[in-house]
Amino acid sequence: MKETTLRTKQILAFSVIILSFLLIMTVLFLWFIQTIRQMTYDKMQAQAKYYLETYEKEISHVRGLQAEFFNSRNLAFLVNTEIKLDDYEKRNTLLSLQEKLDSIAGTSNIVQDCIFYLPDSQYKLTQSDVRKMSPSDYEKMEEYLSYGQDAVYYDGTNFCSVLRGRREGDVPYLFVMVFSTEQIKKQLDIFNTGENSGNFIYNEECDEMVEATDSQYRGMNILKQLEKDETGEYKKVQEISSDGTNFLVFVGGRGTLGFFVQYIEESSIMRFVIVSWIYLLVAVLVMIGMSIFFIAYTNRIIHKPMGELLKAFEHVKEGDLNQMIYCDQKGEFAYIYEGFNEMQSQLKQKIDEVYVQTNLAQKAQLKQLQAQINPHFLYNSFFILSRRIKREDYENAEQFAKHLGNYFQFITRNGSDDVRLSQEVAHARSYAQIQSIRFAGRLEIQFEDLPEKFNDIMVPRLILQPLLENAFNHGLENHSSDGRLRISFFNQESNLTIRVEDNVEETTDEMIDKLKHRLENSQDCIEVTGIINIHKRLQGYFNNGAGVTVARSEMGGIAVSIYITCIGEGISK
Repeated sequence: MKETTLRTKQILAFSVIILSFLLIMTVLFLWFIQTIRQMTYDKMQAQAKYYLETYEKEISHVRGLQAEFFNSRNLAFLVNTEIKLDDYEKRNTLLSLQEKLDSIAGTSNIVQDCIFYLPDSQYKLTQSDVRKMSPSDYEKMEEYLSYGQDAVYYDGTNFCSVLRGRREGDVPYLFVMVFSTEQIKKQLDIFNTGENSGNFIYNEECDEMVEATDSQYRGMNILKQLEKDETGEYKKVQEISSDGTNFLVFVGGRGTLGFFVQYIEESSIMRFVIVSWIYLLVAVLVMIGMSIFFIAYTNRIIHKPMGELLKAFEHVKEGDLNQMIYCDQKGEFAYIYEGFNEMQSQLKQKIDEVYVQTNLAQKAQLKQLQAQINPHFLYNSFFILSRRIKREDYENAEQFAKHLGNYFQFITRNGSDDVRLSQEVAHARSYAQIQSIRFAGRLEIQFEDLPEKFNDIMVPRLILQPLLENAFNHGLENHSSDGRLRISFFNQESNLTIRVEDNVEETTDEMIDKLKHRLENSQDCIEVTGIINIHKRLQGYFNNGAGVTVARSEMGGIAVSIYITCIGEGISK
């Protein structure tokens, strides 16, 4: 046994080493992953900051020029109705404004067009043209007017900044600055540092997105999965799966055109860690293989013999004392097996001795019970039979004699000490019929039918009729009228309960409690007849899977119940 303990400790120590190594590897792997992720997020945050600081300044600058345009003196000449301009002056003023628009458009390459609408004068100015407004120009102007003031909107193709002025009582004049989507995409391409990275700008108010040209159109799938916090703002750091690929996503701050969102494929930045993990995993597999070999070897020389010994003990636990075990090789287990076999033989011998003594004692108790036939019951039965014959009531006399014959045939039988439950119930029914004739007009007996599936269950003889006799002897035979006795059968899954109850109100709670106590301590009770005897015989016959209980009856008297459990599991002799 010392060698077995030592081998067990060796296995535990080896397992602890492997598990510790795995734990350290896992912790390092998770730390590396977290570090690389954090470095990636830091890089994306720096890029987002650069974008917001650089390009936001550029957009703010051109929008500032857009606002300054309304302070132009030439514009005041055109929009002020009190100032009268001839055609030459008007032409020079329009050309001057066109030059200013061209100057603003040339300030930044992200400005695609600068458009100025003068509906009062019916002119449309761009950085390259001055002409009269067409009906489509009026429609486009109305569309821009619907966007509102001092904001950036998406017109379906490009982002545009709309700024308008108004003279009191007159139609407004409008300056629209259109930003080049292509230039915005080129600027976004600068931030794509890898083949598996991408970014886009999302304007939440317009629900529009501009994606870098190298982003392989993944932005829309990622946008749909972006999560918001409890304040309604997008979470800055997120992990998203798109088309089976995991991405690290960083949502930058809100700019003029919208949120700046960057993402990169997680596997592209985790390749080194994954390769390192594979090498370490191979090392662990080698260690596991070695441990399996060690465990298999240990199992062959220790655990397998130990398992055989445990199986043998299980057989003993279930009552099988014929399970001998042998060892092919000499050693510790050979001596243990020999000791077990010797112990089992002695145990079987002792159990056989105890069983024979107990069986003989139970048979003696049954013979004594059979011998205690109540002479008063016998005499009264024959007197009743005699009176029926004397009255020439031959038919009822025949039935009574038949019940009486069946009763004494069952009582005096010297065959087997166990019978089918259907025979035991038939005997009790005959006894009940005899008593109902004896106490006709004074007693009502309700005897239910035994469920057919329990007919062939083997039980000890004389377990039911003595309960009926006990009910008569302790009160029912003293009833001058309205006596009631009920025998019921209750089937609960594989369990059966037989209940005998009466309406003898003289039965006190103290009497019931006393009987309960005697049943609970029946092992210490020397009574060999009555309810205690039935309880002890049932417990011995069914290995404590059956017995007798008592309780207050719903009819007012006492209810004595026989319970037999697990009938469906083969408890039949």
